[in-house]
Amino acid sequence: MARNLRDIRRKMKAIRSAHQVTKAMELVAASKMRRAVANAQKLRHYAFTAWQILSKLAKVQPELHPYLQEREPRRILAILFTPDRGLCGNLNAQLFRTVSQYLKGLSGLQTFENIDFITVGKKGQQFLLRLNQKIIAAFPGFSGYPTFKDVLPITRMATDGFLGGTYDHVSLIFPDFISAIAQEATVKVLLPFSRTGLKDMLLTILARKYRKETEAFLDQIDVKEYIFEPSQDEILKTILPQLTEIQVFQAVLELAASEHSARMVAMRNASDNASDILDDLTLTYNQTRQAGITAELAELSATAAALN
Repeated sequence: MARNLRDIRRKMKAIRSAHQVTKAMELVAASKMRRAVANAQKLRHYAFTAWQILSKLAKVQPELHPYLQEREPRRILAILFTPDRGLCGNLNAQLFRTVSQYLKGLSGLQTFENIDFITVGKKGQQFLLRLNQKIIAAFPGFSGYPTFKDVLPITRMATDGFLGGTYDHVSLIFPDFISAIAQEATVKVLLPFSRTGLKDMLLTILARKYRKETEAFLDQIDVKEYIFEPSQDEILKTILPQLTEIQVFQAVLELAASEHSARMVAMRNASDNASDILDDLTLTYNQTRQAGITAELAELSATAAALN
């Protein structure tokens, strides 16, 4: 009996320690989530509107810049955004599932030849290595407080490869923050901004939030011509790279918001489970202890009756 009580107390101590850790991680994630979500929501409307403008421009006047010209999806560069760590629910599993669907969709394109990856976050790098995919560059995850300067090396590698003809398409794979309890993996074509067969394929695996808006937008472009002031070359040379960088920065912000919110919910669930297990162990401990006391009292009573 004493041994059973000792084992139960040991388990209760371990559960209390685990509960303290998960509760602390929940509070830290909640604190980081508030700032990350605020940053993502501030830039989201601007980033999506910028993407719409560039898509319209590519539809109306694709000859103005290489970013706007339509290309066949032969050589593709994908930038995968994942956390550095786990303990964030099924966020990583969603991203990995989307990557698998993306690769399967690419294999169905007649013009597809090969794909290279740039990874942001250790989890994505480890996953792609298991799939024997080619990784040309790996960056740490920006789970803290990312800045616009952090994404410039990533954007430069992507744009240089696209303009140099190494890649015909550049895609972003990142978690889209919906709410504290919902994040959806999203794939978006970064370059070119024109509608291609790859974009049509991606409409089947886009997050629900973007699918409806994207389909409606691409089917209702009524702009006939754009007028540039002061000059066409000067505006496009300045604006197009900046808006491309904004798309990458928005993906980083969505990653940070999704990671912290997913981790907060996961740690909250772990804390609740630890509390439930601790309650069950406490009840078992009290029952076992009471049974031991009752047995000892019964033995004393029986001994006293035998002596009398």
